[in-house]
This record gives sequence, C-alpha cells and structure tokens, in this order.
Amino acid sequence: MKFKFHVSPSIKGNLTTQEIMKELTCCLLVLFVLACIYYGTNYGADYAMQAVAMLAASLVTTFICEYLFAKIRKRDPKSEIKNSFGWVTAIILTLMVPITMRIYAVVIATAFAIIFGKMLFGGFGHNVFNPAAVGRAVIFASFAGATTDLVTSATPTTTIASNLGWMPSSADELSQFLSQYGGWSSLFLGTYPGALGETFTLAIVILGIFLIVRKIIDWRVPVVYLGTIFVMTMVVAILAGIPSYHGIPGFLWYPVLHLLLGGAVFGAFFMLTDPVTSPTAPAGRTIFALGAGILTVLIRLTGNLPEGCLYSILLMNMFTPMIESALDGKQLEIQTKAKKMFACLAIIGLALAFYSSTQIGKSETAAVPQAEVKEVDQL
Repeated sequence: MKFKFHVSPSIKGNLTTQEIMKELTCCLLVLFVLACIYYGTNYGADYAMQAVAMLAASLVTTFICEYLFAKIRKRDPKSEIKNSFGWVTAIILTLMVPITMRIYAVVIATAFAIIFGKMLFGGFGHNVFNPAAVGRAVIFASFAGATTDLVTSATPTTTIASNLGWMPSSADELSQFLSQYGGWSSLFLGTYPGALGETFTLAIVILGIFLIVRKIIDWRVPVVYLGTIFVMTMVVAILAGIPSYHGIPGFLWYPVLHLLLGGAVFGAFFMLTDPVTSPTAPAGRTIFALGAGILTVLIRLTGNLPEGCLYSILLMNMFTPMIESALDGKQLEIQTKAKKMFACLAIIGLALAFYSSTQIGKSETAAVPQAEVKEVDQL
C-alpha cells in the first residue's frame, strides 16, 4: 500500500461539499429505488410503501431535530438544515434496516442518530461516531423485536452464523444454504429479503466505483477493508480445512461468501468513507480500514453477533483521534511510522485469523434454531 503525504499550501478541490453530498445522496437514492422495486415486484405494493414510509419518517424526524437544535443555538434553521446534510444520515440509516422494522423504531433511532450521534458534538463536521451507525446500534440493542409480519425469514448472515457457525461442513450443506436464497447470483444481485440497501452488492460496487472516479470517496478505504476481510477469511479457510465447492477451493469461495453476506460492501463504500469520523490523511484512512476489517472478521467468527461491520465502524471511530495524533509530525517520519503501524496491525490480523480458525463453528449461536431467528442483517 503506497502512502502519499502532502504539505501546505493545499490546493482546493474542484468539488464543493454541497456537490459531494448531492452526488452521494443520488447514489444512496438509487439503492433505495432498487429496494422499492424489488419488494414491490416480489411482495406487493404494500412493501414498497412500507419502505417509502420508513424513509419519510426518518427524514421528517431528522429535519425536526435539526430545526429545534438550530432554534436552541439561535441560528437560522434553513441554513442549518441545508449545511448539516442530515438527510444523508436518514437515507443511510433507512438503507441499513430491514423492511420489517416498525416506523416508531425508525423514528427513535433517527432521533438518537441526529441528537446523540451528531448534534451534541456540535453538528456536522464535529461528530466522533458515524451517526447512522449510532442509530442502527440503537435499533439492534433496543428494538430488535419491533418488527412487522411482512418478511419473517432469516437473512443469509443470520442463518450461516446461527445454524452453521460460519462454517458449512460440506458442499451439500453449502448448496442447501445457498438454495434458500437463490444461489450465488442472488447474493450478488440482492434478490432476497434483507436490509433495504445492503443486499444489492453489484449496484453498491458500481456506485462505489463512480464515487471513487469522482474523487468523492478514497479508494483505499473500501479496497483495504474488503481486502482485509478476504485475506483473513482465506487464512481461516485454509487453517480450518473448509472443503471445496464444485471444484472451487474453500480458500476462494469462503472469502467471497463473507464479502457477499451482510453489510460489508455497503459499509465499505458508504460508511467507512465518512470524511468526518475517519482520519484525514490517506495513511490514517488505510490503517482505519485495516482495523475495521480485522474487527469485522473477529466479531463474525468469535462473537455471538451474526454481523460485525456496524460495531467495527463504531469501534474504529473511537480510534480515529489516536490515529490522527500518531500521524502528526514531520512528513518523512510519519511515512515510516505509518508503514510500521500498518505492518504491525496486519500481523495482529493474521494472528487473530489463526485464533478465529480454532473457534469457527463453535459459536454459541449455532444451537439456535433458524425458525427462532427473526432479526435480519445487522450491519
């Protein structure tokens, strides 16, 4: 990984913050429209309307919270709302939750995301934690049971974590698992129930590449994050002896399965790239993404949670100030320090992959019957 460092004076970029947020909003809305089309086509118009109602509730809650906050601070509400970009948080949060979530849970989670995740820190640009991740964590911790009866089947992430302990023991077991969700192509295209915007892997990657080309997000973050998950799970597959599947070695299909399941790809392009809660220097963002990837795999394979992306983001948000401080100083010294930090963290990741390979399949959640699991994609 090549690190680039720049000293002042800085050159102003061609894109303004308003333009960046506008293009990011458009990409997020594309995912939302795809979700509405999928649920409306396969389950009926009521499902599409449920998705629209969830987004509307989140947006209205966001604007009300920001309006009241502007009044408390004696600022112009219109200007505050326009420059706070709270609608981006609302859209991301809506895309992170399943269509089964009740409206009141979305409203409360949005309020927590805006008030405690952003406003109490001083508003846009001052928050420590990713606001949307804060809201999703509130739903996961307090409103896991606040679901409708629209879609009650468990998602792939929940099923493989709860029933298989993240380790299909044979090709037949993997085939049975994949058949429940339409096979590899369905996992790639997102044609199965789950969080509204996280299942459309192909669309997320295309939109992410667009944002990278437009220089709205840093390519290092998704590449390092997804690459870390791939390498760690590849090592786990080798050490755990995961079998081949129709001639494809376990150390190839198993990492790909990890990337396609849950919110890894969505988190890589739309959450870890948040410029406010991630380090500002390219080297810092690379270390940030590496740490998040390690934590995601560790939580998935050794924790009692089916998904790890959400908590890896929140945990690494706490380390952002420390990373920034560690990479502050003379440029040549920082470059050497960054390489050492990256190498040490990578070694730790490989050691944790070895540890995870001894624990895979032993998760306590493996004893939970699939019929009892209703919670879906916890980013």
